[in-house]
Amino acid sequence: MTLHLKRLYRFLYRTKVYHLLFWLLYTLFWAVLFQPSPRFDIALLKSAAVLIFHAGVSYFNNYFLFNWFLLKRQYATYIFTLLLIIALACYPQAIIYHRFFNLGEEVRDSIWTWRFFLANALSILLTVAVTGSLKLLKNWYQEEQFSRSLRKIHAETELKFLKSQINPHFLFNSLNNLYALTLIKSEQAPEVVLRLSNILRYVLYETSDGKVPLEKEVEYLRDYVELEKIRLGQRAHIELKISGDFSAVEIEPMMLLTLVENSFKHGTAKQNTGAWVTISLERTSPEVLHFQVSNSKVEESTEPFTTPRNSGIGLNNLKKRLDMLYQDKHKLMISDTGNRYTVDLYLNL
Repeated sequence: MTLHLKRLYRFLYRTKVYHLLFWLLYTLFWAVLFQPSPRFDIALLKSAAVLIFHAGVSYFNNYFLFNWFLLKRQYATYIFTLLLIIALACYPQAIIYHRFFNLGEEVRDSIWTWRFFLANALSILLTVAVTGSLKLLKNWYQEEQFSRSLRKIHAETELKFLKSQINPHFLFNSLNNLYALTLIKSEQAPEVVLRLSNILRYVLYETSDGKVPLEKEVEYLRDYVELEKIRLGQRAHIELKISGDFSAVEIEPMMLLTLVENSFKHGTAKQNTGAWVTISLERTSPEVLHFQVSNSKVEESTEPFTTPRNSGIGLNNLKKRLDMLYQDKHKLMISDTGNRYTVDLYLNL
């Protein structure tokens, strides 16, 4: 039903048929209210003859006087010009009444009085007020739609910019991992190439059209963690815990990777031995996703994860994306207990 109404609206708007429909309805209203007659067809004919002048003044007002004076805030000039046009329209109306309407002698004599002209001027002013209000309402709606489109385009452009900053950063880290393995001719290099290929396919071809299945994001996360395990070897203990049903659920792509990247950057990178990273992803309810990343930290580190100016573009981008895409539907908490960082992200899906 809604689709049919939208199609009807687009058809009426494109062909301007709504103008004809308005004047037909307005003529019916005028015939019933202002041109009573024993024969309804005669009342319609009289109303149409009168409203031709109303329509002329209304269209001149909407498409010329509005642009020339009203929208430029020249109110005095606008009012004077409008009243002048209305007064000029009253004269041909008087001729129509006098020559073509079957009126009594007494009524015919009253046509050229100031009361007749005042009554007709007020009736034209009523029509101008109705059509002008509809015109202003239409302009307001179009401007609102245009403004909404601009806001949407701006948001999409900003999101694409943020994602363009994330993807090269991830690719740079992954290629560094592969380079380190090829230097030592590791047998794990083919596995790295395969996992990196899977990740790049996901990043380049599956993340450009808005939300992605959560299962895809989980696979992407697994591949990234496995790459880090291969790179770090025995230097760090890495644990990935995933629990819950992730089918039939979507998420904004690459939303979780930033926290994992920062965890490795600020945890394992500063420790030669004994480093650890624990990553947990759990769907605590049908609506809520809980993602937790914990990592070891050197206590005397001068580059804490919680300091915004030192956390890099990754975390700042994540916060911006969360604010734009999950406004009032997320909670990001960062805890520093000296030798441990814990980051909790709750998403309402």
